[in-house]
Amino acid sequence: MSSKTPSQPLIFSAIKPQKILSINKQQRYDGSIQAQLRTRYWHLTQPNAQSVQLSTTRASTGWHRLTIKHTAKSSDSIQDAVILELGQDQAPLTLIEEKPGKLGLIFYSPTPIEQLQLHWPALNVLLTASINIKVIPQARACLQMMNLVSRRDKAEGGDWQRIYRLTRARQKRVNWSFALERLIQTYHPVLIAHKLHQSPYLYWQQHFQPSMITNHPPRTTPMVAWLTLPDNLLLENGKLLQRTVQSLIKQTHQHWQLNLVINSAIPSWLGALLKVIDDPRITVITTADADISADAWHCFLQLGDTWSAHALAHIAEQATHHSQARLIYSDHDEFNAIQTRQNPAFKPDWNPDLLKSHNYIGRAVFFNGQQFNHTWLTQPQHLRCLSAALQNPATADNYLHIAEVLFHQAYSAYKRPSANERQQVQQGLKHLTAHDPHRIVRVVFDKKHQVYHPIYRVPAPHPLVSIIIPTRNGLAITRQCVESILRLTSYPHYQIIIVNNQSDCPQTLAWFSEISQHPTIQVLDFDADFNYSAINNFAVQHSQGELVCLLNNDTEIIHSSWLTEMVRQASRPEIGCVGAKLLFFDNTVQHAGVILGIWGLAGHAHKHYSMHSSGYQKRLVCTQNYSAVTAACLMVKRSIYQQIGGLDEQLTVAFNDVDFCLKVQQAGYHNLWTPRAMLYHYESKSRGKDDTPAKQAREQQEIALMRQRWQSLIQHDPHYSRHLTRHREDFTLRLEEHHFEVEALSEKPLP
Repeated sequence: MSSKTPSQPLIFSAIKPQKILSINKQQRYDGSIQAQLRTRYWHLTQPNAQSVQLSTTRASTGWHRLTIKHTAKSSDSIQDAVILELGQDQAPLTLIEEKPGKLGLIFYSPTPIEQLQLHWPALNVLLTASINIKVIPQARACLQMMNLVSRRDKAEGGDWQRIYRLTRARQKRVNWSFALERLIQTYHPVLIAHKLHQSPYLYWQQHFQPSMITNHPPRTTPMVAWLTLPDNLLLENGKLLQRTVQSLIKQTHQHWQLNLVINSAIPSWLGALLKVIDDPRITVITTADADISADAWHCFLQLGDTWSAHALAHIAEQATHHSQARLIYSDHDEFNAIQTRQNPAFKPDWNPDLLKSHNYIGRAVFFNGQQFNHTWLTQPQHLRCLSAALQNPATADNYLHIAEVLFHQAYSAYKRPSANERQQVQQGLKHLTAHDPHRIVRVVFDKKHQVYHPIYRVPAPHPLVSIIIPTRNGLAITRQCVESILRLTSYPHYQIIIVNNQSDCPQTLAWFSEISQHPTIQVLDFDADFNYSAINNFAVQHSQGELVCLLNNDTEIIHSSWLTEMVRQASRPEIGCVGAKLLFFDNTVQHAGVILGIWGLAGHAHKHYSMHSSGYQKRLVCTQNYSAVTAACLMVKRSIYQQIGGLDEQLTVAFNDVDFCLKVQQAGYHNLWTPRAMLYHYESKSRGKDDTPAKQAREQQEIALMRQRWQSLIQHDPHYSRHLTRHREDFTLRLEEHHFEVEALSEKPLP
């Protein structure tokens, strides 16, 4: 898949600068670096293989302009981001490519900026960067932001004067603050939070969080909360318990019950506290005395957990309208020690494979009482969710996600699972799939990231995999790809089909003749103009494999188990397309699943993250379902490929893989991405870039076709969250759109 992205970010951190400094760095594959500073106001404090940190004693507030002039041939050579730090809060900010060889950013800091930190990927060339950071007046900041927006609009074929007229109109009709806020949003949406000196999440709460007030008629759906108290319950636990109790008492939905489960003597202070609260809906019981109501919805809490005031009303409303639901879960955040909300968990809709790896649902969930099992009272929360999901086969309609923050997890309640809890989850996963011939044979626990990796059975006998590699010339990279497969792959039963698309290089043709003598390699000639879809459809017709693996020629195998892992997943009857974790040469992520709606159509999840990062909510280390994966490395059953009709040949270059995956998903299969199959991907080196008018026109036609065909999924990808950004691939908060209370602007014509 070929996807357009804006200039790739450098990254930056909070700051104060007034002088020009120059950093010359030579980054080799061993991660070494050379840096020079040429200013008396700054000094180097923390150089390392991936960053340089600079400090100053001349801190300043207000508007700043940062520019970076670099010698890289394209901004794609700079693939990280610049992080703006305000106090203890960090938020990634993408620099804007102002022109070739120049990145820039205008930003506001209400507090003194004292240090600058630059991060970059590994480079194998000498890169010289001249960095200029200076304080500027507000008037100049506004003018320069308008100039840059105007230039961007003109480059995109829009009205270059529009931003000037809009800003003037907003100032006249409302006020200057309003005009400035809208200008900043147009220039760089994430900067709004920094302009107001707030954390992005606090700003999101104030401006984007939907109202929780519901106008629905009150429901009588019974809700039961279970809170198991520790045996060594201490007096200081009383505040946490009281916080949980008060959140229930304040619910607009009144039909709830709180069961405090304690299997030891009740402390005197607890009895006194409950007497003061004096609410008959709160009872103290033992595990043995627990009475499970099949008509109620049940949740499990820990000390200090709270629900928002309208949470139970929302749950009851959804339960009424979705009688088939087994569980209903919401997004959540946590209260820190000073009772400030932080660390929001914006979740995907139902994602069964993600749940097997990591309890992404958490405690923000209610279970249907008809599914309730008495053993759940003593099980870890992860196993409860798995039991509700896997005990009996079900469809996505049985699992309802409310994409709002209804639950606030107690910060003090977080703890790593104990050895006993881990063992319960591992055994539970195997038990819950024991009836399946494609069952889980063992479960590996990743101690570093605290996630599980279910290992599925490889079918016997081993199915044949047809690995299809299209190429036109590109001898060096194609040979590297093929030789890495032959050298490293441990899976025993595969064939390689190289599709020669009009190669004319004598050395390449000679190598084709030589390599075709290998017993597992076949070379097919496709004598027509480049059409990625047609090439692969042609190759699949000539393949013999039960499984088909589409593989770019600019990839390189890293680990021997890559094909085995993909076979394990693709052989499962419910799975459609399987994608791999693809890395740039510098060990940053190139692909970890495809998210619809990014850049207006589709983008790669976690692009440019470190290969060792756990990602957003651990999603970079968990096997999970995505709507689509890239065909740079994609495995699918041959039967499914033929059922769908192969790749759409109207999509000659871009988005044919996304379109194919969405058709597979539409046919009832789950597409899947696994981090346990990892390759290098050097990204379209043999075909080149879309840099001619004809290629760009073709790409626009393909984009238009995709938007027409998949508009609803582009607007809402069920494996992403509508609260996360569509302007980047890093899972940061979505601050791009702001619904202002002033409606007059949209009603009056512009001057």
